[in-house]
Amino acid sequence: MKQEELVASLKEIERLAASCLAALNDPKATKGKAAPKVKPVGARRSTVPAPDFTAQIRHFMNRHAKGMNGQQRFALVVAYFSKGKPDTKVTLQTIKEAWNKMKKLLGKFNTGYAVWAKDNGWVDSPESKVYVLMPGWKEILHPDV
Repeated sequence: MKQEELVASLKEIERLAASCLAALNDPKATKGKAAPKVKPVGARRSTVPAPDFTAQIRHFMNRHAKGMNGQQRFALVVAYFSKGKPDTKVTLQTIKEAWNKMKKLLGKFNTGYAVWAKDNGWVDSPESKVYVLMPGWKEILHPDV
């Protein structure tokens, strides 16, 4: 390649880089859809209904556990058995039995879920193999708010 060809190639690269940078700085020059406008937090409507603790547990979990990870599901099971009331004790055995009846819905039970739910402040364990709901548990129902 001759020096003249190299200079021409470099000038072409410089021209392309300049046009790319100009497109980044000028939002009107970019093609495609504009970013959606974000509604204020108060204007958002929750698509998740309020928890109905009188429903059967499978229905309750099917309605609320979709899209949740294991620790959120663990906290939700504790919430169901405590009817959403903090300081109501729920045994690990009760949680495991209910969970194992809903393996298709919740997946395989992992005792680590309890630890991670405690780390997030959704549940606490005042004694061995006993869990209580913490006041901050409702954030699992509305993670985007």
